[in-house]
Amino acid sequence: MSAIPVEEARYDVHAISLPAKTFTGDFWFTHAAGGRLWFALGDVAGKGLPAAIVMAMIQEELEHRITSCARAGCDPATTMKRLDEFLKPLLPSNRFATAVIGWLDDDGSITLVNAGHCPPMIVRSDGAIEQIGSTGPAVGIVPNARWKSTTLTLIPGELLVLYSDGVIESPSASGDDFGTAGILRSLPDSICARTVASAIADAATHHAVGRAQYDDLTVMVISA
Repeated sequence: MSAIPVEEARYDVHAISLPAKTFTGDFWFTHAAGGRLWFALGDVAGKGLPAAIVMAMIQEELEHRITSCARAGCDPATTMKRLDEFLKPLLPSNRFATAVIGWLDDDGSITLVNAGHCPPMIVRSDGAIEQIGSTGPAVGIVPNARWKSTTLTLIPGELLVLYSDGVIESPSASGDDFGTAGILRSLPDSICARTVASAIADAATHHAVGRAQYDDLTVMVISA
């Protein structure tokens, strides 16, 4: 189990990653620069060592691209495009990745791009939920792919929740998926990133009691 707090910028960030096997295909990264907290979370199709090898390539390139784009002030869509261009010649035909890349400014503005990944959730202070769907295709499979960034605002007392499909597809003994409804049910009253991330991960794993963990499970929570 990996549970890593990130003390960066003015935001409270916590990520938890639980591999289904020895190796994981999930990846995540944060980087604070210039009053912005950059973040990324994604998932390589498949499981085990083959997915982990691709994940390792993505993780290294992602760190390089995000730190470079942070210095240059790039749009997250540009970062995703560069990651896609790096991966296309390296990936076998049956491999691809989904990902969310974005940044959160000190003024609360969020700019992100979603490449076919599970919709990030914004938990508003009044309890309302906003989900951010795909703004472009998965990475590594579509020729001349393009992504478009979307911009929202996160105010104090609100949360940004990112997660891999291993969370929502966690199956119960009867075969029912945890789903986004499971995430919503598991949200605590607290806005502490560690508490929220732990509550989601614990609820998803408890949902699957009696069954082997089906897929890699990763949750990242950013609290304003």
